[in-house]
Order: sequence, then structure tokens, then C-alpha cells
Amino acid sequence: MIDLSLRLDAFTDDERMVRDAASNYCSRDPELRRVRALRGLTPGHDPEAWRELATMGWLGLRLPERLGGMALPCSQLALLLEQFGRSLAPEPLTAVSILAAGVLLGGDNEALKNLWLPRLAAGEWLASLAWQESAGSQAIQPQATRATPRDGGFVINGSKCVVAAGESANAFVVSASGPAGLAMFLIRRDAPGLTITTRPRVDGGSWSELALEGVVVGNSEVVASAAVAMTTLERVLDDGRLALSAELLGVMSRAFELAVDYIKMRVQFGKKIGTFQALQHRAVDLFVLVELSRAVVRQSAQRIDAVGDDAGGRALAVSQAKARCSDAALKVLKGCIQLHGGIGYTDECNIGLFLKRAMVLSAWLGDAGTHRRRYSDLAGELGPHAEAAPGDPLQREVRTFLAANFPPQWRFPPHRLSLKDTEPWQRKLAEKGWAAPGWPVEYGGMGLSPFDQLKMAEEFDRHGVMVMTNMGVVMLGELLIRYGTPEQKRDFLPRILSGEMRWCQGYSEPGAGSDLAALQTRAVLDGDEFVVDGQKIWTSFAHEAHMIFMLVRTDPQAKKQEGISFLLADMKSPGITVRRIKNLTGSSEFCEVFFDNVRVPRANLVGGLNRGWTMAKSLLGNERIMIGHPRLAKVPLLSLHALMKSRGLLDDPSLRARFDELRLDIEDLGASYVRMADVLRRGGELGPEVSMLKIWISEAMQRVTDMLIEVGAETATLDESTVLADGTQVHIANQYFASRPATIYGGSSEIQRNVLAKGMLELPS
Repeated sequence: MIDLSLRLDAFTDDERMVRDAASNYCSRDPELRRVRALRGLTPGHDPEAWRELATMGWLGLRLPERLGGMALPCSQLALLLEQFGRSLAPEPLTAVSILAAGVLLGGDNEALKNLWLPRLAAGEWLASLAWQESAGSQAIQPQATRATPRDGGFVINGSKCVVAAGESANAFVVSASGPAGLAMFLIRRDAPGLTITTRPRVDGGSWSELALEGVVVGNSEVVASAAVAMTTLERVLDDGRLALSAELLGVMSRAFELAVDYIKMRVQFGKKIGTFQALQHRAVDLFVLVELSRAVVRQSAQRIDAVGDDAGGRALAVSQAKARCSDAALKVLKGCIQLHGGIGYTDECNIGLFLKRAMVLSAWLGDAGTHRRRYSDLAGELGPHAEAAPGDPLQREVRTFLAANFPPQWRFPPHRLSLKDTEPWQRKLAEKGWAAPGWPVEYGGMGLSPFDQLKMAEEFDRHGVMVMTNMGVVMLGELLIRYGTPEQKRDFLPRILSGEMRWCQGYSEPGAGSDLAALQTRAVLDGDEFVVDGQKIWTSFAHEAHMIFMLVRTDPQAKKQEGISFLLADMKSPGITVRRIKNLTGSSEFCEVFFDNVRVPRANLVGGLNRGWTMAKSLLGNERIMIGHPRLAKVPLLSLHALMKSRGLLDDPSLRARFDELRLDIEDLGASYVRMADVLRRGGELGPEVSMLKIWISEAMQRVTDMLIEVGAETATLDESTVLADGTQVHIANQYFASRPATIYGGSSEIQRNVLAKGMLELPS
């Protein structure tokens, strides 16, 4: 199986070093014998392994060097803990080095920091954080545990649960409410009045419960006063959630590798079961979940490093990662059990160990539902009334420009508008220099990063700009920049940017949809011209296009992929006939294009004779990046949000939970989209992995519109737009209809799964 991280991610030297070192250490027990031997023991980890982690500096992952730590940024921390998760190591690394150490470090008791943190980093002393008072609750306040002042110190009464490493901790960092508010206290294991009850977990570890009855602590044992305790605890818990997300990524990725290896060798009915298409498609779906989680974890870690002390930005990034990984890990592990068949239900099969660890980490510090709701609350309003991010000049500029220049009557139309119908708007974009956000500046583009392009697109969606994608910009232009002749660049690129030249794509044929190599449209070279005969279908807005870029067969004797060329033709050429096709929405944007003895100048050949398959693969990558853009599902999601809000349904717990899940399904794809678009930005090539985007967003779009017609009820059957209280127009039926072909055009979901099964998972034929 191909390691996508090595293909897609641009690691810094420090990140690569941390990842490789962690991988080398964590891969020493591939059969998990050590993990099995330590199940149910006290302590639940190997003291010798703990000392080795200390020697490597891992117990001080976030501590400054002066206290014996490594002070890793989150981007490196996530890479290390992903490898740690792959090993199922029972050592309480997150509990001690992230949670307990983090609160001690963030507190305002310098004496305690200097005394205990170097010993913690050296593996000589182990502390655990005890803050939670009921299972499932992630609310820090209110706290039933009370700290009552007495004789210059405090008396603490209360209880704590879900305490990790409690069976072996030397001390606990305990939260309690005092006269001035929440504070944190250091309580020794042997403190009078402290009772520790240990309960076994399914993964072989344990949770502890603390009962505190008249536990006396001095002022010197106040870790964090009321002035800093709340802020410190919130920050540290979010650090822990990111750490757990990275561990979950490691757990699911290693389990998935084991499952794929298994179906590659397991024989049934005289065949390797990895040849069965049903299992291949199931495996691909699990692969997509793993890689989606990887993209979100990496993006979230980088955002946390970037936002610094911005608590809201940190919380938003962390909840996105924890929601995705908690959900995906359980789905992936259930799928891996299924791929293993009966053996997967036995204790002797290691896949069960991964399932049990995923259960623990998914629930700890908030499950998927908890963090979806937290993310939604933090992210705030969707739609035209959403606030611009503070300090984001691009977002504010786009919003201002749209309000001043996009015609109000075109917002949220029942059908997407064509480039011809919106010519004045296209000219304004060109005059502003915004016609091609992703093109290099030297070719007239904006040179925006994929992340900034995503932000820009979100503002367009929020404003209700539903205009046909400019194929000349997003597909052909980038191809010409890379493969075109100087004359082709000079003749076509400026007119694409100005909007004066509209393009359509001639790929699909009646007998060559997803099987593009089977195309039959022929082009025979006759002097300085090609003579083209054949037919194209599903050619969007061909009736309004000035030019078509198309694939034609120029060598019928060659192998299917080797005899194809890439041509540019004028739609006014004699012999071209266009027939429009009405679709379910009632619009006729799809067309058939017939070629009868059409003459095309040889100068319009791109990339060389019979090199069209190279062009096709490059363009298909661009197309799947385009089709895999999160905005495909953003407009239906905005419509769903507006409709639910207008009917008061956002307050319905069940419907709100479903909406929050859909919202993050689309937001999370943004991380994968940026990850892949960055490869193109760096001048690299995308392979079959780009099919992940197409599968996820087209199916997410359908899930959104399915809910849209459910919420719309009878309104969903109207063949007209419904105007909501905020002025938003929603044609529910058309959005539902428009989502149906999303899993078909650009290569059906079934074909995309076949591509990933062979190209990425390397499953047998």
C-alpha cells in the first residue's frame, strides 16, 4: 500500500526527523506481544519502557528545555503521537506528559514547576490530572469538588472520575472550586483522606476514581490559583484532545494496513478475497476515512501552532480533529473486523486490540458528537450573516467586493448561472484581477495558496454566487501554462482571463464515460490540419462556448491510451452541431456535440501528437480537484442551514446533531483539498489519490440534499424557489436533483473506488 504522507505532505526537516525517530521506536513490537503481556497488570505500563521514553525526551514533549523537555510544536507532536498510537503502547504518555505536565507548567506556582517537572521529564515521578466529575461531561464548570480555606491551607472534599494512570501515579493534579473560583491542587497519592478505586478498561488499562474526604493541602501545593486555573485547564485539555486525535489516527491507520494485508493473502472460493469488488470498495471507504483524518489532524496541529494564545482558534481546530478522529477510528476498526471475517472476533487476532484502544481514545475528553456541537458553536453562524474572521483582510475584502458588485437578483438562483448570462460579473472579476485565483502571478493570476482560495470560495458561496465553473480557468489554463506552446499561451491565456473566450470540455462519449480510453472520436492529420469526426456528450454549456478542448483518437492502431491527442477547436467551425439535453431540474446545460469533417489547425494540438493521455491524466487530476472542491456541497449546506433556522429546527437536538455532522463532513474535506492542491502548487503531480475528494464530496452533497428534502417536507415538492425570512432563496427540489449526477459525472463513485483499490491499496485483480 502506498504511503500517502510521503507523496503529499511537505515535511520540514525537523518534522521528518521526529516522525522517523518515533516510527523506529514504535515499530519494535509488530506482533504486539508486549501489549498483550501488560494487559490488566498494575502498573499498566512497563517501568523500563517508561525510563526509555524519558531518555528520549518524550516525557517532556511540551516542556521547555530548562525543565528537561523538548518543547515540541504541535505539528511535530502530532507526528510523534501518531506513531505512538500505531504501536498501541500502554505507557500513559498523553496523560502524563501532556495533561498533568501541562497544568503544572501553565500554573502560577514556580516552586512546584521547578521541583517536580524536571523529575517528571526524567521519569522519576508520575503525576495524573483529575478534573472530570462525571463520565461523558466535558464541562469544566461547575465543580462539585470544593476547596475550603482552613489554617493557611485548604480542605478538599469531592470526587473525580476517568483519571488515567491513577493506578501508578505518585500524585494527582486536582481541580476544585474555592472562594475565588476554580483552582488546581497537587495531592500526594498517600494523602490522608484520599481513596483511589481502579476500574479495568477494555483495552487492558484502567480508569481510576478518586474520593476526597477532608484532604488537607497547604498553600504551597496550589498548582494554579483562580487567576489562571480555568484558562490553563482549558488550554491543556485541548492539547490533550489534539494528542488523542493523533493517537487515534495512528491506531486506525495501522489497523487498516493489517486488514489490507490480510485480504491480499486470505483465499476463499479459490481466490484471494482482496479480488472481490465488494471488499475492495469497503476497503477504499476505510482508506478515505483514514486519509481524511490525517489531513484534519495535520491541519489542526498547524493551525494551533499558528494561532498561539488564541483560545477560540485552538478550540476550533482541536474539536474539528477530535470529532473526525473519534468517529473515523470506530468506523475504520469496525470495518477492519469485517474484512478479517470470523478470525477478527477472536482475541488471538490483533485487530481486536486496535478496536478496544480506539473505543477508549474516542470516548476520552469528548466523543465525536460532543466535539461536533462544540465546533459548530465556536464556528458560529453560516450563510450571509456570518461574521468575517477577525484579522482576515482577504475575507473582508471579498465580502465587501461581492456586496458592492454582484447583482442581488442573481443570488441563490434556482439553477446555476452560465458564464454568458453573467458576462458583466465576469468582466468585473477580470478587472479586479480575481479571474484566476490559483494561477501564478506571472500569468495574470492571484497566486493564492489553496487555503486562501478555499476561503475566497467560501465567501462566494455564502453570498449565493452560483455560476458555472469557468473551465478555461480551472482546467485548461493550468494545462496550457504547463504544456502549451508559447504561441498557445499568448493567444489563449489573456482571453481566458478577460472572460471573452468561454470554453467547454469534450471528454465523455456515448461509449466512453468513465472508460475514457475507449473514446472513438477520430482526428486524422491532413497537412496542417486535423479532420475530426465523432461525438461528445454531457458537454456542459457547449451551446454558449466559443471553444472546446477535447480528446481525440489520432492513432487507431496504438494501444487505447497511447493513440490519443489533445486538441483545441473553435465551436463555430463548419461541421460542429450542438444538441441540448434537458435534465431533471428542467435546465438544458448538458449538450451533445457532433463533429462531421471538422477541420482543426495543427497549431491547436497541445502537448504533442499521441500524448493526449498525459494531458488527460493531468486534466482529470485538475477536474477531480475541481469537482472535489468543498463548495460542491457548501451551497446545499447553506440552504439546509437557512431552512432549518427559518423553521426553528436548529434547536432540535436530533436534527442539529445531524446537521453538525454534515457541516464537518464538508469542512474536513477542506483539509484534504488543501493538502492535495498544495502538491500541484509545488509543481508536483497527483495520482489516483485525488479520487478520494470526488467520492467524499459528491456523496456528502447527496447526504445534505437528502436531509434538505426531509426538512423541506411538502415545500420540497414545489417547482419554484422558496423565499425564507432572511431573504435567502431555496429551490429545494432542484438542489436535490442536481446532487444525483454528482456521483456519476467526472467518473462514477464506483469507478473512483476501483481506481483507489488498484492504484493506492494495490489490491489484486
